[in-house]
Amino acid sequence: MIIVKYIFLLGICWHGGWDAHISFHYSSTMHETLMMLGENRMIWIKDRRTEELEGAVSPVVGVMLMLVVTIIIAAVVSGFAGGLIGSSSNQKTPTLAMDVKISNTGNAATSIFSATVTSISTPTPTSRLLLTTSWTTTMKPGITSYGVRSTTPVGTAFASGGNSTINGPPYGFGPGVTGNVNILTGTYNGNQTFGNYTLMQGTGLVAEPSTSYSAYASSGGTTSAMQTVLGSGWEQLSPGDTVTVRVIYTPTGKAMFQQDVAVTGA
Repeated sequence: MIIVKYIFLLGICWHGGWDAHISFHYSSTMHETLMMLGENRMIWIKDRRTEELEGAVSPVVGVMLMLVVTIIIAAVVSGFAGGLIGSSSNQKTPTLAMDVKISNTGNAATSIFSATVTSISTPTPTSRLLLTTSWTTTMKPGITSYGVRSTTPVGTAFASGGNSTINGPPYGFGPGVTGNVNILTGTYNGNQTFGNYTLMQGTGLVAEPSTSYSAYASSGGTTSAMQTVLGSGWEQLSPGDTVTVRVIYTPTGKAMFQQDVAVTGA
């Protein structure tokens, strides 16, 4: 439209009835005006395109920043998790061998849980260990208490198990234990409680029933070190029964020792 007007005015100026100087002046002025309008139009178009480009760049930059932040967070979380997993997987479970004996004679003086470390790959504090037992049995014929035959029907099933306790049984003696380690005294100090001594070759562990225990066929348990390690109803155990004994290395949760131990009697 602007170009049409420009041509029309030029035609009038060159062919129409105005003075030459007026026509020329008009023509020059109109030309300058049209040129100015054209330049302004170009400037407006350029500014608008710049704004459009800048507006289009902003969302892209925002998305890129979000992606960068997400990648950084993922890397940090992955590294942290990898560190946790690595710290656990790098732990090695020590190897342990023990000579374990479980005897139940129906009398406190001759009933006992005992173990002696015959070999261990590295001295290990008992604070990092858990000793557990599990077993099942049935009432045997001929079981008596104080000479009286049990009234519990033969074949009645019992299932139980126990575990070591920090600052409790089984008590330690010998290598790896400080303080009074004389098993014959029957009195244990704090250094001999589980969690306060270290397993090494020659270390002994022991758990005994209370001195009042004398009931082979008792249906209940007697609260004692023997019950802590073997579980409630341990008095039902008799020759021919088997107790599974495990020692768990708690940092890895894996067993460093497992053995099925046959119960012995009088």
